[in-house]
Amino acid sequence: MKNRGEGKDKMNNKLGGITGLRGITACLIAYIYHYLLLFQAMPANSHLGTQILGAMGFMLLSASDVFFVMSGFLMARKYENRQIEPFREYIFKRISKIYPLMIVTVIWAFAEENIGLHLLGYYPLHGDGGEVRYSLVALLLNVLGLQTGFVADGDTYAVNGPSWFVSVIITCQILFYIILRYVKSRRKQNLIFAGMILVGVLAILYQVNVPLLYSCMARGYLGFGIGVLMCRGTSGIYENNQEYREYIRQASSVVALLISQVLLYVILSGRDHVVLNELFIQLTGFWACLTFMSIYGFVTSRILGLKIFKWLGDRAMTIFLCNLPTDIGIALVDKYWNLNIEYASIEIWLLHIVISMVIVVVVYELEKTLKNAVKKALCQRKIS
Repeated sequence: MKNRGEGKDKMNNKLGGITGLRGITACLIAYIYHYLLLFQAMPANSHLGTQILGAMGFMLLSASDVFFVMSGFLMARKYENRQIEPFREYIFKRISKIYPLMIVTVIWAFAEENIGLHLLGYYPLHGDGGEVRYSLVALLLNVLGLQTGFVADGDTYAVNGPSWFVSVIITCQILFYIILRYVKSRRKQNLIFAGMILVGVLAILYQVNVPLLYSCMARGYLGFGIGVLMCRGTSGIYENNQEYREYIRQASSVVALLISQVLLYVILSGRDHVVLNELFIQLTGFWACLTFMSIYGFVTSRILGLKIFKWLGDRAMTIFLCNLPTDIGIALVDKYWNLNIEYASIEIWLLHIVISMVIVVVVYELEKTLKNAVKKALCQRKIS
């Protein structure tokens, strides 16, 4: 029998798959879903290409939910066999990973939109509801991390539209802390996480529009709860890495694949009649299956764990949050100088990806350098 350390090492290797899935998902959202939505153009030169992009755009409607599932899974795994730290240390780690980049991109988008308003007389991109979204009140809410789920739903107050999910994921992580800190029984914890899923489903189906129960927040509860229970339900696979466990892992991955395909068929076959809120619930199941396969699938975990996908996964948050400000800048330049860019052109779309990725690389390296400098300063402060 292999020892426990070997099982953990194997599980750490498998997490490369979830990193790869995160990177691919961020790219699909940024360079297909957001591109179609913001520029109202499909970069396809054939009917088949248009159909494929249309189907992908439809599926990516709730792709952000996969980040909630991943977050729940990774948080549960991180604290599987360790005591949770004091709240101040815990929340500082969570906020320091995501807030600095969010604040920078919020100010970036805010400045571009208001410069556009001054130069053009209108907001250059994502201007619907701009009087609210690009107001000083919205800017304040974003700085406080309250842009979604507290005073409004969706991206109503999210200056950088995709940043709406930051409020949701931090809220889920705070709830996770409270549950682990104050509920000692693992069974009771699991029941609470199951209740979190139920609350998410009900709040999505029956919109109540009150703080912490808006539908976007409910999507977070649903995905995060599923991720936590998925981790806890499968943790024994690598804790006891016996041969029969490997067969169970492979069989369960095949089952997940079949379930995901059934869900995909149900979603696409009823797309003309499906209710949007029901769609979010169905798609969450689909993203959960993909997350499971990225970790435990014999083939999928290896493909998604390739270096290129892991490289993208490490920069997923930068890709996700820098996308809208980059697109606003392109739209501002286009409209101010009357360039009449043909966004439906495949060449323009590819150029857009290249420009975006260059910005992502630069921002990521600057962010990493700044974080290392802050860590070094904090360490020196502790020593002194």
